[in-house]
Amino acid sequence: MPMLGINSRSMAKKGPQNRASTTNRGGIRKNLATRRTDRDGDLDMAGGVDKTRGAKRGRGRGGAQPRDGTKSKFNADRIKTALECDDGTFQANTRQGGPSLEEISVTGWKESKAASNADGGVQGTVDWLEKKLPSTKAGRKNIIKHRVEGDAIIVSIRPEILDRMLHLNGYTFAGASLTVEKNEASSVSTEDMKKMLKVFLSNRFIPNSKILNLQSLASDPILSEIGLFRSPTSESKFYQALMKVWSLEFPSQQASQDAIANLSLANNALSTTQPVTILSQNFPNLKALDLSGNSFQDEKSLSGWRWKFRQLEFLDLSNNPISSMPHFKDTMMKWYPKLKTLNNVQVRTDEEVAAQSRAPIPVQAPFFHDEGNIAENFIRKFFAGFDADRNGTVNIYYDANSTFTYNINTAAPRAAQDTSGTAGWDNWIKNSRNLKRINHLPARMNRLYIGTDQIRKMWNIMPRTQHAPLDQPMKWLFECHLIPFLPDQNGQLSPGVGGFLIMVHGQFDEMAGSKVETRSFDRTFVLGPSQGPEKVRVISDMLTLRAYGGYGAWDPSTQLNPPQAPPTHVVHPEAPQGYGTPAAGKSDVQVQQEQLVLQLSFNTKLKLEFAQRVLAQLNWNLEAAIKTFEESKAKNEIPAEAWLAIGP
Repeated sequence: MPMLGINSRSMAKKGPQNRASTTNRGGIRKNLATRRTDRDGDLDMAGGVDKTRGAKRGRGRGGAQPRDGTKSKFNADRIKTALECDDGTFQANTRQGGPSLEEISVTGWKESKAASNADGGVQGTVDWLEKKLPSTKAGRKNIIKHRVEGDAIIVSIRPEILDRMLHLNGYTFAGASLTVEKNEASSVSTEDMKKMLKVFLSNRFIPNSKILNLQSLASDPILSEIGLFRSPTSESKFYQALMKVWSLEFPSQQASQDAIANLSLANNALSTTQPVTILSQNFPNLKALDLSGNSFQDEKSLSGWRWKFRQLEFLDLSNNPISSMPHFKDTMMKWYPKLKTLNNVQVRTDEEVAAQSRAPIPVQAPFFHDEGNIAENFIRKFFAGFDADRNGTVNIYYDANSTFTYNINTAAPRAAQDTSGTAGWDNWIKNSRNLKRINHLPARMNRLYIGTDQIRKMWNIMPRTQHAPLDQPMKWLFECHLIPFLPDQNGQLSPGVGGFLIMVHGQFDEMAGSKVETRSFDRTFVLGPSQGPEKVRVISDMLTLRAYGGYGAWDPSTQLNPPQAPPTHVVHPEAPQGYGTPAAGKSDVQVQQEQLVLQLSFNTKLKLEFAQRVLAQLNWNLEAAIKTFEESKAKNEIPAEAWLAIGP
């Protein structure tokens, strides 16, 4: 159904006919000449958003800016912050030592014998230069700081020793002749830099096709003039500054995200996503990503984008070492569930992608069958005791035949809102009993703890925990089932005794030292009767730990509102007599489909014709149809003729 965006393709297609130049190669190949600019020559990236000219120019025109220039200064400060070094100087200004220092470029050191050192000879070269310069009072160094840019070491010195430093030009160091000269480059103000980055974006952004072309940045004349793309530090800061300038051109973050569906980073010598990680934050809904012609070696180099770009349909990693890895295709398809084309080869059809996105089979709500509040009392006391008094909890609920194991699921995804990074598992990994990874039988058995003594010993070396309070039910999921015929530990009842199977999903704070780390967990108990004070004992206790994944999977507030059945006392304005009811010659399937159409129409106020189209395209899945409707409605993609006369 086109009006709801079904089977739409916003990804740029590739083909020889679109190759206009060598800089236009890779997965996103479109004519780069189609651009919109405003009357000042700036790029109009807002895509038709109503902005006054005064607000656009920001220089006292039309009164859109405060007279004191507050907003203009704020915007400039955002760019400045993105470009500043740790010492407050500009990365774009090659005189990074500040006005009181001079910068000197030293080349030729890579051909010296010192190049075989662990640091490639950098420190040895700097130390040698320091010895050749005049001695200073109080042991101060002449070379204040240094950095590496390509084949050059850039050193910062005081102006009074400039001539002495330049005199070292042509000297021999460790068998190599050094070239020592002033590091000359233009100094760019914040405002000029902002203007130049806007011009750069106007050359690289194609609004109609939603393409941002960031290929071959090191050779771009504008970036070369600014000096932003000369070292790994400036490379990362460049992307931050670029995104600041980009975001200033849009009225909202959503408008900024919607402007780009296709991004190319081809031919940038990237070996990791770390310098460009900010792009995933600004463009999370990319459909096409071109990373061809870079230096990604393995999965680790791309791991920063593993859980990003969930809408990605096109990915080009050709001419990267990672493409030759044995499981490259399977890994990328697992990381990106909607991926259709990988390295210009189709890996999924539209039908296969659609099949993956269908709603799963119906699942019943959590089941909790308790008797005499035995299971509830156990849950309430156990987790409080595990946090506050583990020794006492072992004595109450465990005996000589009880078993306890735990394992770590390191592959589980983190919650989308969790920005704390990947937590370490050093306190847990040693005793984890992951049967998929531990195949040696003695190692497996050594991680099965039997009896109160072994369980107590293990619990006492585990990190301290604090589980979420039980009065926060959204953070817990409990299930309880009765189990008949459990072995009777007293041997009196040969058929066995009754017990409980309890499954708990939740979260706790791990407190190791001064750091608090939130974990998600799954814990399964098998309980049987006991002669002890609580009348219940733990037969089996299995704990699974994983990175914090949130609680959205069972939080009712995050679930799609269940569709309401059509009211029996209301007649649908379009439905013919007998529609949705059994009749002679009408199959049960037809009756069910008509009832689904009525339900969708009553819930969405779509005409029957349009409701039927949506359901047919989504295999008569009512919840998927309502979700698709809500998404299309939010994007204003539903035409007027689709609505019932009573209105939306």
